[in-house]
Amino acid sequence: MQYGFDQPIDRIGTSSLKWSGSENELPMWVADMDFAVAPEIVAALRQRLEHPVYGYCVLPDAWYRAIISWWQERHGFTLQKDWLLFVAGIVPAISSIIRKLTTPGENILVL
Repeated sequence: MQYGFDQPIDRIGTSSLKWSGSENELPMWVADMDFAVAPEIVAALRQRLEHPVYGYCVLPDAWYRAIISWWQERHGFTLQKDWLLFVAGIVPAISSIIRKLTTPGENILVL
C-alpha cells in the first residue's frame, strides 16, 4: 500500500506542541511526526470509538503477538510474552527503569 509520507500537513494552530513555538523557531526538540497516520490505524481507532464505553482494558493477546512477530521477522529474535510490559510512553518507561535499577544518589547518564 502507498502512503503519503511526503505530503506536507500544516499543523500550525492545531495545539501541536511541536509547532507552537515562535515563528522563526525550527522545532527539532520534540519527536513528533508531521505526516498523516496510516488509514489502517484510523480505521481501527474509528472501530474502537464506535463502542460507547471507554473503560479500563487489558492488553489483548494480539498486542503481544504483533510485537513478538515484528521482532522475529525483522531481527530473527524471539521475545517471550512475559518479557513485555506495556507503558504509556518512553519518558514514563525510562523513569520506571531508572527507579527500579538504581538507588537514590546514584549517577546515571541518559543519551
